[in-house]
Amino acid sequence: MAPLLDSLGQKLAEKWLSALAAPGLAFVAAVTTGAVLGQGAALDRSLLFERVGHWAAEAARWPAVGQLALAGAVIIASVAVGTFVRTCAEGAERVWTGDWPSKARRLADRLTARRLRRWEQIQSRIDEHRRAAPAHQRGEQVRNELDELAARRDGIALAGPRRPTFTGDRMAATETRLRHQYGIDLASCWTRLWLVLPDDVRTELRASRARFGAAVAGSVWAGCYAVLGCFWWPAALVALVVGLVAWRRGRQAGTVHAELVESTVDIYLRRLADELGLDTPDGPPDLRVGAAVNRVARKSA
Repeated sequence: MAPLLDSLGQKLAEKWLSALAAPGLAFVAAVTTGAVLGQGAALDRSLLFERVGHWAAEAARWPAVGQLALAGAVIIASVAVGTFVRTCAEGAERVWTGDWPSKARRLADRLTARRLRRWEQIQSRIDEHRRAAPAHQRGEQVRNELDELAARRDGIALAGPRRPTFTGDRMAATETRLRHQYGIDLASCWTRLWLVLPDDVRTELRASRARFGAAVAGSVWAGCYAVLGCFWWPAALVALVVGLVAWRRGRQAGTVHAELVESTVDIYLRRLADELGLDTPDGPPDLRVGAAVNRVARKSA
């Protein structure tokens, strides 16, 4: 048992170090560099090396206790910054998913309405093409136009936009599509479905969720570097790069996670109904299966 606990503790320490201390240490180093150089000598490496060399020489003359205290202070500062970013990421996730506070509701409503108008315009053109040419009469050109319009529509949202952000609508579309397909209330039934999933499916869902969380945290780091850029302009460039990477990865990770959740329900809803002992028709799950699962999940409420 002791070797197992030691191994577990080592893995947790490594995960903690990579998640909090490492990016926090990089930011502390950037803050220190900015404090030394400022805006006027932002890229003066000789000045930076001179100051750092002087500090290192001074620290080398300190007693061992003082050197350990300095190292501990740096690590604590790094972890504190990392913890702050992780805490802020919880709020940033609400921004990503469009769950904005009431004070920003007017802006959220305007952005949602704008996205909905664009989505409905494209959907209207799709409907016109379909009415003008039934499926068995469509030529290659019409099919290509429909595919292009569908891709543009889905680039906005897979269902009618209900959130001010792409990621928020992608996740909301999962609930909408599953409700239309199976009549299932995903929020009420997800916990029960989770209990019947194989371990490898749970692992993949956790991993996709973690990738999205990491991208959201990256956007918070970009904000931190942007603030630092007000005092040391190279940090603004770092903020731009980190922000673009976080935005791209966040959209991808949110889309993949939503698709995984939807696919999980497609594949394992029937297993959930069987595990609950529900009397449902054989074959692929349908609205009757979803209604039966809802009754159990909601306790007929």
